[in-house]
Amino acid sequence: MNNKFFPSNFMMIMMMFMGSIMTMSSSHWMMMWMGLELNLMGILPLMNIKSKNLEIESSMKYFIIQSLSSSLFFLSSMFMFLYSLNMYIMLSNSTFSSIMMVSLLIKVGSVPFHFWLPSMCKFLSWSILYFILTWQKLAPLYMLSLINSNFYIMIVSSISSSIIGSIQAINQTNLQMIMTYSSISHLGWMIPAASINNSMMMFYLFMYSIIIIPLFNFFSSFSTNFLYSLSEQTYMNNNQNILISALLLSLGGLPPSLGFISKLMIINMMVYMNMILLPLILFLGTIISLYFYLNMTMMILIKSYSIFLSPIMKIKMKLFLVMNMMGSLIFIPMLIYAMNIFYKS
Repeated sequence: MNNKFFPSNFMMIMMMFMGSIMTMSSSHWMMMWMGLELNLMGILPLMNIKSKNLEIESSMKYFIIQSLSSSLFFLSSMFMFLYSLNMYIMLSNSTFSSIMMVSLLIKVGSVPFHFWLPSMCKFLSWSILYFILTWQKLAPLYMLSLINSNFYIMIVSSISSSIIGSIQAINQTNLQMIMTYSSISHLGWMIPAASINNSMMMFYLFMYSIIIIPLFNFFSSFSTNFLYSLSEQTYMNNNQNILISALLLSLGGLPPSLGFISKLMIINMMVYMNMILLPLILFLGTIISLYFYLNMTMMILIKSYSIFLSPIMKIKMKLFLVMNMMGSLIFIPMLIYAMNIFYKS
């Protein structure tokens, strides 16, 4: 950030955090809407710190989309109040709850309301992109968990986000676009988790936030944000290459990594709820996303082939392979358990 205006930047960061906390700690829809607006007013100045034309354009896109979704949320809450005469009710089956759900899906950039997100994130800095893909999704996902009607809208959005987000990231060459579509794919796992178990959704988002912190810090050191720059970092040592590759595989959900554990918990939760088809489709989207994660891993290691010849790194590579073998041992009982469920049904 700009150190010259750090006190104002700190105030905006606190405003952004307090807006989301205000939304999640309120039970009144009007207070939730006010928290969302406070969060929006906090992050907009942070998006314009460098005062570049492309960043200003991205901030205007973000402001217009968020204002549109907030207006839909406000109008649907007002009509719902006229319908039920209660601003605290969360169980209405009316059309207005569907509009409210669509407004929140627009806020998080879920498919099919995701077209604004990649074009906006392409020109942002990595630090602001981190907040857009993590913290800015927390409050809308929490509000989605409070709406217990029209569950089919969330299922369709979840399936579409997991599949389309993974497919559209395959042919991308910009790292920011790849991470944005990756976030859309992970959002497909968070939406059903928010509908079933709110704590599971927060755990998945927390694990995702932890994994991408060193990745974004690593990408921010590049002179360009294109995929070919991963193979041009000749100054990096082998240990850092292995660490970043492991983080990418963890982000793809390869067992027994941290990303796989969060997905396994959600799969176990949905199987316990007798939802068999949904986790299979989400798992298919994860398999598709593994293609570009493995491609990025190959680009990192393409000039680091000497790690396979180094006697110091040879033991660590064996340990890494052993971890993947352990992941296979973890995955096989889950397949047997899933097959038993199919046989019983």
